[in-house]
Amino acid sequence: MFSPLEQFSVLPVRIFEIYEEFFFISNFDLHYIIFFVVFLLFLVVTPYYFAVVPTLPQIIIEEIYFFVLGTVEQQVTFKGIKFFPLIFFNFIFILITNIFSLLPFSFTVTAQFLTVFILAFSFNILFFFLGLRLNGFGFFYLFYRADLSLGLRLLLVPIEIFSYSLRTISLSVRLFANMMAGHSLMHIITSFVVVLLSPVPTIFDFFLITLLLAIFTLELGVAFLQAFIFTILLSIYLNDAFNPRH
Repeated sequence: MFSPLEQFSVLPVRIFEIYEEFFFISNFDLHYIIFFVVFLLFLVVTPYYFAVVPTLPQIIIEEIYFFVLGTVEQQVTFKGIKFFPLIFFNFIFILITNIFSLLPFSFTVTAQFLTVFILAFSFNILFFFLGLRLNGFGFFYLFYRADLSLGLRLLLVPIEIFSYSLRTISLSVRLFANMMAGHSLMHIITSFVVVLLSPVPTIFDFFLITLLLAIFTLELGVAFLQAFIFTILLSIYLNDAFNPRH
């Protein structure tokens, strides 16, 4: 790959010499399949083997579960627990696809803007109609501040409506841009490291490899952080559906 952006191209994958005129599958589809296989193995099959003395997979699953549960409870309280499975699945989807995108020759699903846009748009539409169902026209108090003067209310209402309408864009662009920028940076740094490495190992080579590992660690942290930010923002938006009054 000569361009940092080539890694985000959707390309056909030819398996067992079956060509696209008979069976078409892209790297985008392949990584969705990998995600669901990992999800089923890690979160559906593994819990059947939970023990009194926790194993490492059990500890990881439990820590992730209680971490997301605590986030939802903190932002939405007990009223949002019924939506916890949906938010938890979304967190796992973003986390697993982000981590797998760090593997060599992998594909970054969350760097596809259409994917994250549809994901964010679906949640925002759900929360909007949920707010209408729970509060009726009282849901529109979300855009209205009764404790302000009439002039400020008339000014803030269109601003609040505009801000609400941009939630889908802000959610999707934040995830898409961070993953694309981070992976592009890692591609560029890796290319420089490969070119600058000398046949005989030196101190400079050690410095280059350390720099590369530091960038990889940073991207691993971003993978977790972006999943958490997406989840906590969804929890805040869900809380607005339950409690539209400021």
